[in-house]
Amino acid sequence: MRKLFAILTMLAALMLASVTAFAAPSLVDNAKLLTPQQRQAVLAELHKQEQAHNVRIAVVTMKTIDGAVPGKYANKLLDDVYNDGAKGNMVLLQVTNTRKWYIATDKQLKQVIVGNEATEYMSKPMVAEFKKDNYAQGYITYAQKAGELLEYYEKEGEPWDPNAGFNWFALVIAAGIGGAAAYGWRALLIQGMSNVREAVEANAYLDKQTFALTHSNDTYLYTNISAVPKSKSSGSSDDGSVSESSADNDHGGGGGSY
Repeated sequence: MRKLFAILTMLAALMLASVTAFAAPSLVDNAKLLTPQQRQAVLAELHKQEQAHNVRIAVVTMKTIDGAVPGKYANKLLDDVYNDGAKGNMVLLQVTNTRKWYIATDKQLKQVIVGNEATEYMSKPMVAEFKKDNYAQGYITYAQKAGELLEYYEKEGEPWDPNAGFNWFALVIAAGIGGAAAYGWRALLIQGMSNVREAVEANAYLDKQTFALTHSNDTYLYTNISAVPKSKSSGSSDDGSVSESSADNDHGGGGGSY
């Protein structure tokens, strides 16, 4: 009986090992941006958020993707590799040779992390760290912000919306009251200034008893005109804003530059 139990225990261990071996790690640093200590810190935060929300949150860095579109590459990672999250999957792809980033979400999380605003909630503070070459903190920030969006959905039962609860009518009323108060205060101050008087002509402000203009002459020399072409916007932004997207029926998210 003991021998049979030992064999069953060994088989169970082998099965568990095989499952673990095939499960892709949540952090794959192909671009070699992190030290071993930084890798541990990033993985700890990724696993913390994954366990808290039962969602796969991955980070993949690449030196190059050989001209592929970052969004389509990230979507492919979700379809083929990171697809085992019970409540959804998301991956951050960073390509160092083009300084591109992309956050992709699967069909489940597309309904939770909605639109460019939600993606930028994660990406803007993340890219701020990227621009300081603090990549480890950037990945940790990405994981933390993703966790905040997931926690909001779990508590509220709806996706986070930056405009939720914002009352435009109240803003207009407040602006009107503020403008009227400022105008009234300005008028009151002007009335209290006894040395201020309106004048029709500029020379009315001169003291004619102490000033007399006897001669005037204007000499025109030349004019230099310098024309500088206005630079055209490339359409991309490096502040963490979403400037490109490969979202479709099965994927959400967006990306940009850093």
